[in-house]
Amino acid sequence: MDKDDEPEVTKSLDQNTSESDQGRLSQIFKAFPRLFWVVNAFELFERGAYYSTMAIMGVHIVLNLEIGRDTWGLMYSFLIVLLYFVPLFSAALADKIGYKTMLLVSFSLMLVGYTALTFVEAGQLGFLFVAFFFVGMGAGLFKPIISASIAHVTPTEQRNTAYSIYYWMINVGAVIFPFFIGVFFPDSALYHWVFLLSTALVVVNIVILFMLYKNPVDPQPDLKVSHALLRIVPALRDKWFVILLFIYAGFWFMFAYMHTFLPVMMVEFGRMPEWFTAPFLAVINPFTIVLLGPLLSIFVGKFKSLNVMMLGMVIFCIGFAMNGMSSTQTLFWVGIIIFSIGEFMVHPGFISYVSKIAPKDKVAIYLACIFISTGLGQLVGGFMHGWWYNEFGFNQQRPQVYVALVVSVGLLSLTGFMWYNRRQVQETLRKDPGAEVDTSVWTKSVTMLVVLLFIPLILWGAWTLGPLPLISGPEVPDDGTDWTKYDIITGDQSFSRSANENSDSDTPFVISDTNVIDVTFTLTWTDEADASVRHVNEPDEFALEVFAPDGRDFQTQFSFNPQGGSGQVSLTVEFDPDDDPYVNGTGDWIANIRCGECGDHVLWRPSGGIFDQPDNGNDWDLDVTYRYYQKPE
Repeated sequence: MDKDDEPEVTKSLDQNTSESDQGRLSQIFKAFPRLFWVVNAFELFERGAYYSTMAIMGVHIVLNLEIGRDTWGLMYSFLIVLLYFVPLFSAALADKIGYKTMLLVSFSLMLVGYTALTFVEAGQLGFLFVAFFFVGMGAGLFKPIISASIAHVTPTEQRNTAYSIYYWMINVGAVIFPFFIGVFFPDSALYHWVFLLSTALVVVNIVILFMLYKNPVDPQPDLKVSHALLRIVPALRDKWFVILLFIYAGFWFMFAYMHTFLPVMMVEFGRMPEWFTAPFLAVINPFTIVLLGPLLSIFVGKFKSLNVMMLGMVIFCIGFAMNGMSSTQTLFWVGIIIFSIGEFMVHPGFISYVSKIAPKDKVAIYLACIFISTGLGQLVGGFMHGWWYNEFGFNQQRPQVYVALVVSVGLLSLTGFMWYNRRQVQETLRKDPGAEVDTSVWTKSVTMLVVLLFIPLILWGAWTLGPLPLISGPEVPDDGTDWTKYDIITGDQSFSRSANENSDSDTPFVISDTNVIDVTFTLTWTDEADASVRHVNEPDEFALEVFAPDGRDFQTQFSFNPQGGSGQVSLTVEFDPDDDPYVNGTGDWIANIRCGECGDHVLWRPSGGIFDQPDNGNDWDLDVTYRYYQKPE
């Protein structure tokens, strides 16, 4: 789960998990001022609103609003720009006009955005962008205020525990509210109510703001907001740090999958039972972190931050591959759990590493720059995910290839971390030949080579898995649909090959359209004419067998062509979308071309008797024509 955690969070988890005495809970609650709990309430409800919306947004946009998958990727990139680049100056703006005023502006923008999302209808792309702008701008202004408020109201010795509570509030909000949606809004037709729920949560925050919140520090009207951007310049002059940010962006490139096309792929390709909707899917990641986070923090605390991060990338990639390239429901959700574990190791590990390599007087500046890496990775990721999923996942019905491409970016990022680690070791030895340096597997050239070799292997493996049938789309009719309001569309596919005598050959193909009415197969072949009066070509024999996606099979009898002429066999497979599932004709088909006796070229010579020559000219053409219902634009 994409968390807004501060560095203190990652340094406090070991401490927090070791204090298992339940009596500590009341002591912790009393140890912090009221304003601390007020801002954590803000975080709980704001993250609840945001993650509730993101849990269903991909499915809602693609299937309910019928907006293109590549367009959804672009919109996600647009949202990411607001979420991760606005905070670079919004913290300074809050110092200038006051935290309470900034929170009011932020909540007001969110209120307009979530309310507007409720009224967006199919095809209203411009209206949707405007709603996204208000939500993204509001969330971007909100992001740095809470962490800064906590810093102002808690003493240094309590800061670790304070940020740990803040971190858990994010996860709790990401679990409770999407789960609530999954229970009470199971049908995607009800998703507009989710935006109203998000609106209500923002209203709760506005009430809390007016009743309980006070500025932790006085506004500074003379402060220049431009200084907020200038203060990160020293960190961006650090060449190796900038390289590290670009490498780390690969992790966030992969992470964009969580909020964009993971739920869309689950629905469109039926990767989970029908009752397991997108909101339930969104709960797995944060719940894993809430449940396993304390144990993981104890484990990772024993190792170097950079090594933990690289191990986390390996686990992250394995989980991705299991989730997106598996054929079972169990591996689908187990994959999410595994890459959630990897995420928990990578992100805190990176924050910890940056806090250690940054100059002591610039730690805060270096950590602020992490927003750049997060935003850049998801910005490019949203665009590329939309393109790849639309092309490979939807059009070619190969979602495994789409996931393999995303995993390949993760493997490149892992290779980048190992290269960076090697260069740091070499630089240390150059300065001090006797220094004690890391000599683990993460510093070996052969490890980098092995990781790079996995990229073509995983792409090849994904391609060999073949296409998957789409089982859901924007036109899911109910029983008793009035088909007179639908258009009948005709599609066709053609194949031409050659067959050997007494052989069968399979011709697989895919029909991706739903609501199929019938599919007609016509197999034709033309035998060679007689070469002369004495050179006779005997007829060829063909039959056709068809295997439909619903498990049925159909076949014709063998048929001969007239001598020297053309032969033809055909059959039609019919479906009734009212009586049968609307996807019965959708998916993988196999046409088995059966070639029987083809005879010989018979040559009669008066001086030498009769000579036979095998007939090798058994070319055939298969035309597939199908009709299906489509709702008019």
